[in-house]
Amino acid sequence: MRKIDKKNKIIMIIILLPLLFITQYYMFKLGIISPLIKGVNIKIIEGEYIQDIDKYVVKVGEPVVLSPGDYIKLPTYAKDPEIQFRILDNSKTIKLTDNRDKEENTVILDGLKTGYTSVAIMKNSRVLQKATILVVDPTVERLNVSLNGSLKYVGDKGEFSSLVEVDYKEFNNTYDVTYESSNENILKVDNNKVEAVGVGNATIYAKSKNKVEALRFNIVAKVKRIEIQNTYHITIGQKIKLNPNIITSPRNLQPPVITYKFAQSKLPIQRSITVDEYGNIMGIREGKEKILISCGVGKNKKIKTITINVKEGSIENSVITNLYSTYSLKENNLNIQLSWDILNGATNYDIYMKNNNDSSGSYELYRSLTQESFIKKNKVKLSIKVDSDKPNIDYEIYVVGRNEAGTSKPSNIVYINAKLEDDEQIQKPQEPNNSEKPDDSPTQQEPTTPDDIISESE
Repeated sequence: MRKIDKKNKIIMIIILLPLLFITQYYMFKLGIISPLIKGVNIKIIEGEYIQDIDKYVVKVGEPVVLSPGDYIKLPTYAKDPEIQFRILDNSKTIKLTDNRDKEENTVILDGLKTGYTSVAIMKNSRVLQKATILVVDPTVERLNVSLNGSLKYVGDKGEFSSLVEVDYKEFNNTYDVTYESSNENILKVDNNKVEAVGVGNATIYAKSKNKVEALRFNIVAKVKRIEIQNTYHITIGQKIKLNPNIITSPRNLQPPVITYKFAQSKLPIQRSITVDEYGNIMGIREGKEKILISCGVGKNKKIKTITINVKEGSIENSVITNLYSTYSLKENNLNIQLSWDILNGATNYDIYMKNNNDSSGSYELYRSLTQESFIKKNKVKLSIKVDSDKPNIDYEIYVVGRNEAGTSKPSNIVYINAKLEDDEQIQKPQEPNNSEKPDDSPTQQEPTTPDDIISESE
């Protein structure tokens, strides 16, 4: 009987041992029994940080990922245990967020404010490992930005490089620099690359956290050539404006400033013309002058030389321009004010008037005045007594200039049309029409008496 019991025991042991092994295998495998773990060590596996001997240094607002490291579990086939990360104080310096959806047994640590705190790895209620965390908010102390390339002309390209220095030097390489243009139509930025696409002033702002550096640029067009006729012929007193065509590359861009100056050194009394910074020319005596027209600076500068020939002019080929009139009618007095452009070379002006209510219907010399008296105020006032028996007033006026050599071509005509019932009504200035000329020859006669005229000196 004893022999049977012993034999049965051996059989039972042989049967139970595999069952026990299989049972504990599945209990570890399914996580019913937690395995023994060794070598747990808190590590930051993602994000910007500094590792000192006794702590991790992280930045406010810059999340990092914490991991328990490459720990050992016994037995190796056991299911990975659920490891917990826990903040060991109530300073609210950091916040932990579960990250298991991306990687098992990891958390995201966010620095909320500056200061020290501690984080522990827990298994059940047991602390396996802890680490000190220092949260800092580094200040950018220096931002150096340099441009590789040149930005002077439309079409130029460059690339920015930068160096950032913060009060935690270990973080120097962790700060990015962004670049913005004040005007993308002049300087276009793509990351740290920039291209000049238009003419004008623009600023590139380089920013790294609290630090901003401004780089200012003035972009101009490349000047390809200057197009203008080589020679001009003018008369004494004649005014012209030079209008050179600046060909840029690319075409149709706003060109740099154009300058005008004499090509030869002379005394002022020897000059045949005057020239200003805008290219306005006036002939002052017979002769020849050479003008240098330049555009751009340095290698971008183009120069063109032109010749101005000045000859004695003829007043017969000149014309008075921009004759304007205004009038007011009060009671039986028609008050007229005339103005026109000064005619160089003229010594006198003759005012011709035609009264369309008069049966003669022809122009008659109404008033003569000297160039000197007209220049004082550039206007002339006339006063005419009108016939109250005629309800309508209808006058036509033009002006000619003259000197000892002859008479200029007549000016445009201005029309004075009103009704006597329009007393104290003032007409707006009448626009000149230089295409209108008198269609009949003026009758030369003595001007009306001074009693009918308001002097130009009034």
